[in-house]
Amino acid sequence: MKAYYFLSGLPRSGNTLLGAVLNQNPKINLTSNTILTDVLYQLLLIKDYEIYKNFPDEKSLNNIIKNTFNNYYKDWKANSIIDRGVWGTPDNLKLLKSIIKKPKFIILYRPVLECLASFVKIEKPINVETRCNELWSIKNLIKEKEDHIIINYSELVSNPLKQINKIYSYLNIDSFEHKLKDFNIFSANNIKYKDSVLPFDLHTIRTNKIELNKYKIENYLPTNIINQYSNIDILWQT
Repeated sequence: MKAYYFLSGLPRSGNTLLGAVLNQNPKINLTSNTILTDVLYQLLLIKDYEIYKNFPDEKSLNNIIKNTFNNYYKDWKANSIIDRGVWGTPDNLKLLKSIIKKPKFIILYRPVLECLASFVKIEKPINVETRCNELWSIKNLIKEKEDHIIINYSELVSNPLKQINKIYSYLNIDSFEHKLKDFNIFSANNIKYKDSVLPFDLHTIRTNKIELNKYKIENYLPTNIINQYSNIDILWQT
């Protein structure tokens, strides 16, 4: 029987790096950005269909919903799956808890402005605010006092072993000796990112060593964005 846990982190907050390290352990798989939030949402939409309302077999449909994780991850060899996704939004959280009563969350924290600057550095969008709209609802997990730990990106980079062991302790999983330099790029279930389908490369990471890539956010973000989002990290922690 597989155990399911959940990772919530903003884009560019170290998700791919964390996965590349954790997935060295054959007993763990941290996933790519999950499609299961969309799968579950589409399954729920069926309840609005006329054909369902005409014959509302709710129990049978709920059987599909409740077994979504087991069916999707059936062929994954790892015993512990850390599903990365926007599970913290109110609707997703409610749906998740209808399947897994007491989910455990790893929150990967990096200051929002650093995440935005990192995105802009790679993507160079015409309108920076389009990326601001993609901020995920980590705050809701904290507000609802869900079972979670916070992994700080700067600490993950400066002392990765300590943060990895913190995750193992939280999930009650036996520790594993990880390579922290000259390791492989992110892979889960023997599948790698195919960023060629994207207009830019989002998942290339430094694998020869782990270190913080320092740069000034002022070089990438306009003043209005910095002013607008400078206090959002404080809000997350209240």
